[in-house]
Amino acid sequence: MSSNKEKKLNRSDVRVGIWKFVLSFIVLAVVSFTGVFFFFKSYDTQTEGISREAEAYRALQGRSDLLKVQVDTIFSRMSRLNQADNEALYSSNIIDNVNDAYNIMGKDSADNFKHYSTLMKQIRPMLTLKNKIVEVSNRKKIAIRNANDCRGKVDNMEDVLKIDPTRKFSGGRRKR
Repeated sequence: MSSNKEKKLNRSDVRVGIWKFVLSFIVLAVVSFTGVFFFFKSYDTQTEGISREAEAYRALQGRSDLLKVQVDTIFSRMSRLNQADNEALYSSNIIDNVNDAYNIMGKDSADNFKHYSTLMKQIRPMLTLKNKIVEVSNRKKIAIRNANDCRGKVDNMEDVLKIDPTRKFSGGRRKR
Protein backbone atom coordinates (compact mmCIF):
# COMPACT_ATOMS: atom_id res chain seq x y z
CA MET A 1 0.00 0.00 0.00
CA SER A 2 2.72 2.22 -0.61
CA SER A 3 2.36 4.69 -3.27
CA ASN A 4 4.73 5.14 -6.06
CA LYS A 5 5.52 8.63 -4.99
CA GLU A 6 7.23 7.49 -1.82
CA LYS A 7 10.72 6.36 -2.31
CA LYS A 8 11.94 3.38 -0.38
CA LEU A 9 14.88 4.09 1.86
CA ASN A 10 17.68 1.65 1.81
CA ARG A 11 19.42 0.54 4.96
CA SER A 12 22.57 2.54 4.47
CA ASP A 13 20.65 5.82 4.30
CA VAL A 14 18.80 4.91 7.50
CA ARG A 15 22.04 4.04 9.23
CA VAL A 16 23.66 7.33 8.17
CA GLY A 17 20.64 9.26 9.42
CA ILE A 18 20.74 7.49 12.79
CA TRP A 19 24.46 8.17 13.17
CA LYS A 20 23.96 11.84 12.31
CA PHE A 21 21.23 12.06 14.92
CA VAL A 22 23.33 10.27 17.58
CA LEU A 23 26.41 12.40 16.85
CA SER A 24 24.45 15.66 16.91
CA PHE A 25 22.77 14.57 20.16
CA ILE A 26 26.19 13.78 21.71
CA VAL A 27 27.62 17.14 20.56
CA LEU A 28 24.64 19.02 21.97
CA ALA A 29 24.83 17.06 25.25
CA VAL A 30 28.59 17.78 25.58
CA VAL A 31 28.05 21.49 24.89
CA SER A 32 25.21 21.64 27.43
CA PHE A 33 27.17 19.81 30.13
CA THR A 34 30.27 21.93 29.41
CA GLY A 35 28.19 25.09 29.92
CA VAL A 36 26.81 23.78 33.22
CA PHE A 37 30.28 22.65 34.33
CA PHE A 38 31.83 26.08 33.61
CA PHE A 39 28.92 27.79 35.34
CA PHE A 40 29.60 25.91 38.58
CA LYS A 41 33.38 26.23 38.10
CA SER A 42 33.09 30.01 37.75
CA TYR A 43 30.90 30.11 40.85
CA ASP A 44 33.60 28.27 42.84
CA THR A 45 36.32 30.54 41.43
CA GLN A 46 34.36 33.69 42.29
CA THR A 47 33.63 32.39 45.79
CA GLU A 48 37.32 31.69 46.39
CA GLY A 49 38.30 35.10 45.01
CA ILE A 50 35.76 36.89 47.18
CA SER A 51 36.86 34.99 50.29
CA ARG A 52 40.53 35.86 49.56
CA GLU A 53 39.64 39.53 49.09
CA ALA A 54 37.55 39.51 52.28
CA GLU A 55 40.45 37.96 54.22
CA ALA A 56 42.86 40.53 52.78
CA TYR A 57 40.44 43.29 53.75
CA ARG A 58 40.16 41.95 57.30
CA ALA A 59 43.96 41.83 57.57
CA LEU A 60 44.18 45.38 56.21
CA GLN A 61 41.53 46.55 58.65
CA GLY A 62 43.41 44.92 61.54
CA ARG A 63 46.62 46.67 60.49
CA SER A 64 44.69 49.92 60.18
CA ASP A 65 43.47 49.54 63.78
CA LEU A 66 47.01 48.81 64.98
CA LEU A 67 48.29 51.78 63.03
CA LYS A 68 45.67 54.06 64.55
CA VAL A 69 46.70 53.00 68.06
CA GLN A 70 50.37 53.50 67.15
CA VAL A 71 49.74 57.00 65.75
CA ASP A 72 47.70 57.92 68.84
CA THR A 73 50.62 56.74 71.00
CA ILE A 74 53.05 58.84 68.96
CA PHE A 75 50.78 61.88 69.25
CA SER A 76 50.38 61.54 73.02
CA ARG A 77 54.12 61.10 73.49
CA MET A 78 54.87 64.11 71.30
CA SER A 79 52.45 66.20 73.33
CA ARG A 80 54.29 65.19 76.52
CA LEU A 81 57.77 65.64 75.05
CA ASN A 82 58.44 69.05 76.60
CA GLN A 83 57.43 67.73 80.04
CA ALA A 84 59.88 64.83 79.98
CA ASP A 85 63.02 64.84 82.06
CA ASN A 86 65.17 63.28 79.34
CA GLU A 87 64.02 64.64 75.97
CA ALA A 88 66.66 62.73 73.99
CA LEU A 89 65.51 59.37 75.33
CA TYR A 90 61.88 60.33 74.82
CA SER A 91 62.59 61.46 71.24
CA SER A 92 64.36 58.21 70.42
CA ASN A 93 61.37 56.34 71.84
CA ILE A 94 59.09 58.33 69.55
CA ILE A 95 61.34 57.57 66.56
CA ASP A 96 61.14 53.86 67.47
CA ASN A 97 57.34 54.16 67.50
CA VAL A 98 57.45 55.82 64.07
CA ASN A 99 59.58 52.93 62.76
CA ASP A 100 57.09 50.46 64.24
CA ALA A 101 54.31 52.32 62.42
CA TYR A 102 56.26 51.99 59.16
CA ASN A 103 56.64 48.26 59.82
CA ILE A 104 52.90 47.92 60.46
CA MET A 105 52.13 49.71 57.20
CA GLY A 106 54.55 47.54 55.28
CA LYS A 107 54.30 47.55 51.51
CA ASP A 108 50.73 48.90 51.55
CA SER A 109 51.75 52.41 52.55
CA ALA A 110 51.45 53.81 49.05
CA ASP A 111 48.20 52.08 48.18
CA ASN A 112 46.01 51.69 51.25
CA PHE A 113 47.50 53.91 53.97
CA LYS A 114 48.11 57.12 52.04
CA HIS A 115 47.03 59.38 54.91
CA TYR A 116 49.17 57.52 57.46
CA SER A 117 52.11 57.43 55.06
CA THR A 118 51.92 61.19 54.59
CA LEU A 119 51.66 61.68 58.34
CA MET A 120 54.64 59.43 59.04
CA LYS A 121 56.73 61.35 56.51
CA GLN A 122 55.87 64.58 58.31
CA ILE A 123 56.45 63.32 61.87
CA ARG A 124 60.26 63.37 61.68
CA PRO A 125 60.44 67.07 60.70
CA MET A 126 57.77 67.83 63.32
CA LEU A 127 59.79 65.96 65.93
CA THR A 128 62.94 67.86 64.94
CA LEU A 129 61.03 71.13 65.20
CA LYS A 130 59.57 70.07 68.55
CA ASN A 131 63.08 69.27 69.84
CA LYS A 132 64.29 72.70 68.71
CA ILE A 133 61.32 74.34 70.42
CA VAL A 134 62.04 72.41 73.64
CA GLU A 135 65.71 73.39 73.41
CA VAL A 136 64.84 77.06 72.94
CA SER A 137 62.33 76.81 75.78
CA ASN A 138 64.99 75.34 78.05
CA ARG A 139 67.43 78.11 77.09
CA LYS A 140 64.71 80.67 77.81
CA LYS A 141 64.10 79.13 81.25
CA ILE A 142 67.83 79.18 81.97
CA ALA A 143 68.08 82.81 80.84
CA ILE A 144 65.08 83.79 83.01
CA ARG A 145 66.59 81.95 85.97
CA ASN A 146 69.96 83.66 85.43
CA ALA A 147 68.23 87.04 85.09
CA ASN A 148 66.28 86.43 88.32
CA ASP A 149 69.49 85.37 90.10
CA CYS A 150 71.21 88.52 88.84
CA ARG A 151 68.25 90.67 89.84
CA GLY A 152 68.30 89.09 93.29
CA LYS A 153 72.02 89.82 93.64
CA VAL A 154 71.49 93.40 92.45
CA ASP A 155 68.65 93.87 94.97
CA ASN A 156 70.87 92.48 97.75
CA MET A 157 73.69 94.81 96.75
CA GLU A 158 71.32 97.76 96.64
CA ASP A 159 70.07 96.85 100.12
CA VAL A 160 73.65 96.66 101.36
CA LEU A 161 74.58 99.95 99.71
CA LYS A 162 71.52 101.72 101.18
CA ILE A 163 72.90 101.28 104.64
CA ASP A 164 74.85 104.35 105.72
CA PRO A 165 78.12 103.16 107.20
CA THR A 166 78.49 106.31 109.30
CA ARG A 167 75.43 105.50 111.34
CA LYS A 168 76.87 102.33 112.62
CA PHE A 169 80.18 103.80 113.53
CA SER A 170 81.09 102.35 116.86
CA GLY A 171 84.17 104.36 117.49
CA GLY A 172 84.76 106.25 120.77
CA ARG A 173 82.67 109.31 121.50
CA ARG A 174 84.25 112.60 122.13
CA LYS A 175 83.89 113.97 125.53
CA ARG A 176 83.14 117.59 126.04
